[in-house]
Amino acid sequence: MSRRSRENPEGLKIFDSHCHLTDVQFAADLPVVLKHAYSAGVRGILVASQSVPDSKQAVALCRNREGLYVAVGVHPHEADQFRTWDVQALKDMCIESRVKAIGEIGLDFFRGISSRGNQETAFHAQVELARMLDMPMVVHIRDAAGRARGIIDEHGYYSGVLHCFSSDRKLAEWAVEKGLYVSFAGNITYGEERQEEIVKTIPRDRLMVETDAPYLSPVPNRGQRNEPAMIRLIVDKLAQVLGITPAEVADLTRENALRCFRI
Repeated sequence: MSRRSRENPEGLKIFDSHCHLTDVQFAADLPVVLKHAYSAGVRGILVASQSVPDSKQAVALCRNREGLYVAVGVHPHEADQFRTWDVQALKDMCIESRVKAIGEIGLDFFRGISSRGNQETAFHAQVELARMLDMPMVVHIRDAAGRARGIIDEHGYYSGVLHCFSSDRKLAEWAVEKGLYVSFAGNITYGEERQEEIVKTIPRDRLMVETDAPYLSPVPNRGQRNEPAMIRLIVDKLAQVLGITPAEVADLTRENALRCFRI
């Protein structure tokens, strides 16, 4: 049982399966953020990366910090800057013991910050890297479910998690059928009944939880900077939706994260 505190009276042990601790919003007070997370019961964090330089920064950040792990990769928003030699740079980082996944990779056709063609090129290359290294993927999909599914099917590699799930039931069912995990973030607290119904369809051995900090703060903190300590609000919401206790949600999502990332 985790140490009990005012912030964690039940002694929960939670794994935040996706956040961005290298974000500039944490530059001034990261030690305090990590202390708050520990007090709230967070005992593991996967730090997702957005580019090759960010991946290197994440590796350095987590190297000597207990309970912190890394996913290295190029986010779809950064795909216009992706080059073929970036794959080797990412591969070289994977020798680090704290690197547990390739991510955050995927497609985002909602914001269109990078061209669709460049996003697909980067996604193909990184799915293949994950397959070659037999490492799990952390996959970002927004308004691109059909194309992302097609690329993953083309490579025939299904190890990893669909992070911050916000798509439809069809994609969730496909992910579960293929053996992928599905992770929910602060948006599950925003009152969308469709998302709550999708949560109920996910087998409990495929369910994960995350903050995506510093983004997507859960209610009642929506609009503020998110941080890993706020995962307690997401755990509580999932417990409410599933009709189980927060302790059960914490335990099953932590065990799933450890299994997914082979920790």
